[in-house]
Amino acid sequence: MKIFLCNVSKKYETTSHDYVGLFYLAGALERAGFEPLVFHGNPENLLAEINKAKPDALGFSCDFDNTQLIAGLAKKTKDTWDIPIIIGGPQAIGLNEEFLQNSQVDYILRGEGEVSLPLLLEVILNDKGDLNAVKGLAYLKDGDYRETQPPEIIEDLDALALPAYHCSLHKNHAYGKLIFTGRGCPYQCAYCAPSPGKQKVRLRSIPLVLSEIKLNLKSNPDLSYLIIMDDTFTVNRQRIEEFCAGMREIRKERDVVWYCECHVGRIKNWMDILPTMIDAGLIRLQIGIESGDQKVIDQYNKHVDIRDVIEFVSYAADCGLTQIATNFIVGGPVEVEGATPGLIKTLMDQGPGVIDIITGFLRAYPGTQILENPEKFDLQLHDESGLLSGDDYPYVTPQGRSQDQIMKDRQELNKVIRESMQKKIKNHELKQDAVMKQFKAALTYGIRSRWFEEISANPRAYEYYYVLYLDEGQAFDAALDFARDYPQRTFELWRTMTFTQGFPILDGIALSPLEYELLFRSAGKRSLGEIESELYLKFGDPYDNQAEFHEKLVDILYQFNFKYWLTHFVI
Repeated sequence: MKIFLCNVSKKYETTSHDYVGLFYLAGALERAGFEPLVFHGNPENLLAEINKAKPDALGFSCDFDNTQLIAGLAKKTKDTWDIPIIIGGPQAIGLNEEFLQNSQVDYILRGEGEVSLPLLLEVILNDKGDLNAVKGLAYLKDGDYRETQPPEIIEDLDALALPAYHCSLHKNHAYGKLIFTGRGCPYQCAYCAPSPGKQKVRLRSIPLVLSEIKLNLKSNPDLSYLIIMDDTFTVNRQRIEEFCAGMREIRKERDVVWYCECHVGRIKNWMDILPTMIDAGLIRLQIGIESGDQKVIDQYNKHVDIRDVIEFVSYAADCGLTQIATNFIVGGPVEVEGATPGLIKTLMDQGPGVIDIITGFLRAYPGTQILENPEKFDLQLHDESGLLSGDDYPYVTPQGRSQDQIMKDRQELNKVIRESMQKKIKNHELKQDAVMKQFKAALTYGIRSRWFEEISANPRAYEYYYVLYLDEGQAFDAALDFARDYPQRTFELWRTMTFTQGFPILDGIALSPLEYELLFRSAGKRSLGEIESELYLKFGDPYDNQAEFHEKLVDILYQFNFKYWLTHFVI
């Protein structure tokens, strides 16, 4: 029997992701004797795909953003095909009798579905078993709302079938980027959705994880970046070391890098594991901070100390980690004024070119303390259904503050981030090695950090660093060799230079005749010594001797380099 599993969204490009959870379900269904088909794409294409496939049942993965969309699609499906419709996914714990009545969905299945979904399908399609034996189930019977026992927690993750990517309806999509090495999280952050079984950490064996990675690499020749989806990949040092040893062997045959999340409060006592992880291909590491106010962090129950965060960021940057990703929540409990902007600036100083900061509004997910007891945090909810916001407008705010004020707070915080980054770019405060790693991450592996985006927004800086990245030029250093160094502009004069006021202007700066002639001659075709001799004949009269002129020329060269106008190469 055909079972249609799908994830639909109008907000995100659903064909660009792996949706590994659906493929785990597909593997479990295939093992149970069903024929799963996986669709992830534009909802406009869904009904046509259902009509083509003629499935016996339809399953939706439901999250905070697509709940209403799924409800509408379920109604349209029921109008055309009388097939059972099942809802699962992270939002399932927040759905209830009202949703079933309004959407014409038949079943809500909560928790991990690899065991419960095959059992449910056996009951409703093959008339084998009893609905009451399916744990985590909610449904209507004769108009009455019923719930079975709490969802089952899958203890042995190694017993699960591997993701069945061959069940995808998207034959041109290459999979394998997303990897789970375990499930669950030992922490209970107030804002994090407590899905069934989340507090119980269960880990897969590392040899099995590595075997899955090898299989994915074999199936996807272009795969070069792995995303480890675990909430707490770094809970066990010995396990990290085992994983890194395996990845080092894999990287001998394939240039592949990876991402994971890290809890600073856990890893702070053995941060020296970072060089091992970087050597094994770690390119991007995410840490949770959320606020610059320690009191607010404690309210979130994060078990993180700001001092440890600062130390960790500094150490990770010094170790050569390419990217440290983090997020700050806007709209949470009232903070000490300036605490978060101040921490952001500190982190920028500790990890310039490395720390990658974004912001997000606080969300009240089902089952969270934020939703169930906002008064505890002195918060107010404006739109519990989430109908009015797609994370572009806050619906949780501190008491007494409007949504418009919180939106302005986020704008101001992003302004702090951007201005801090642009200042460091403009003032050459970034280490060249850190910038080169951002270019490699973006141009080789497709991992575009905010640093890369901000450098790209500065045309001179981008052109300058791109020349360095291609190894077509070098930055000026203290030991210029006028006999062997060949200066080279990082841009085309005709695109950038103007003479509208009767003299040369570049980037809003008026150039003196000497500056213009030096820049004009810096085409990478003559050495500095040759250019100096020529310019001394033309502009040397005001100087006491050539040595004095030489010092002036060196000063101009460093100014040009500081403005990202020049690089040089050595012959």
